[in-house]
Amino acid sequence: MSIAVIFNGQGAQFKEMGLDFVAEYRAAEAVFAEAEQITDYPIRDWLTDDFEKLAQTQYAQVAIATTSLAIYESIAPHLPAIDYMAGLSLGEYSALIASDMLDFTEGIQLIKKRGQLMTAHCQNLRESAEIVMDAVLNMPLDEVKDVISMVNSDEEILYLANINSSTQVTIAGTQAATAQFKEIARDRGHRRVMPLKVEGPFHSPYMTDVCAPYDAVLEDVHFTEGDAAVISNTTVVAHQVADVKESLVRHIVEPVRWQETIDYFVEQGVTKIIQIGPGKTLANLLKREKNAPDTLVIDKVADVAQLESFIGG
Repeated sequence: MSIAVIFNGQGAQFKEMGLDFVAEYRAAEAVFAEAEQITDYPIRDWLTDDFEKLAQTQYAQVAIATTSLAIYESIAPHLPAIDYMAGLSLGEYSALIASDMLDFTEGIQLIKKRGQLMTAHCQNLRESAEIVMDAVLNMPLDEVKDVISMVNSDEEILYLANINSSTQVTIAGTQAATAQFKEIARDRGHRRVMPLKVEGPFHSPYMTDVCAPYDAVLEDVHFTEGDAAVISNTTVVAHQVADVKESLVRHIVEPVRWQETIDYFVEQGVTKIIQIGPGKTLANLLKREKNAPDTLVIDKVADVAQLESFIGG
């Protein structure tokens, strides 16, 4: 049996996420307390009384990573050796920390700074242009790329941002560009193109201005060999200490290759996947894939009861 642990990204957060683990597990309480001390953010207050804060990337990313790591530390004593880790977008940072490739304190500080840079840039973008992201469902990837090439011009530019599964990708561009994409897609019989409620055009060249300041932040961050291979969203190979910083900068502006990550797991013989973090996004994507490994979602304390039978089954 080969096991992978995956971590959810931004967008699936829910009120009071992770707080049932805080009440049940000392390890989870310690993670939240330490993250709050490191960031000087009242994370638990946001999750109970000020959840609207998480509409901003700079706060959502810290809260989601803290929740994911609190859950992971709660169940870690019950897990066998983990062969692989990965995470969708922000979830990649949770994987780097959980694998011990990135120290918890440095990791949470890095996520805070990354979120601040991204939010500030997205606010600047909104002052000059309305850049949006859409999810494209049940449209073959080659056809998505073809329509993007038809739309793109000197005035309007559209990018492929996430390749989440064989049935879902995301695109980022101006409102005019995405409107053109929708019109062409409908003419071809593809009507499921839906706007995403996100702060900005993540994982696209529209975020280029974040790269240089983020690269500077990474200069002082230390990475070490981890306990499990962490698969990069960008390269779809295991992060190496020598090039992880470069990959994380590219991660800002390049597509998330999540479908290929799952394909890689299958090729490596992964038979069980444990999804950690708020929501069931990644597990739902896996349900639509042929030959996908069995998957267990753990985002509530009640889910832990299934862990032993899942691993042993």
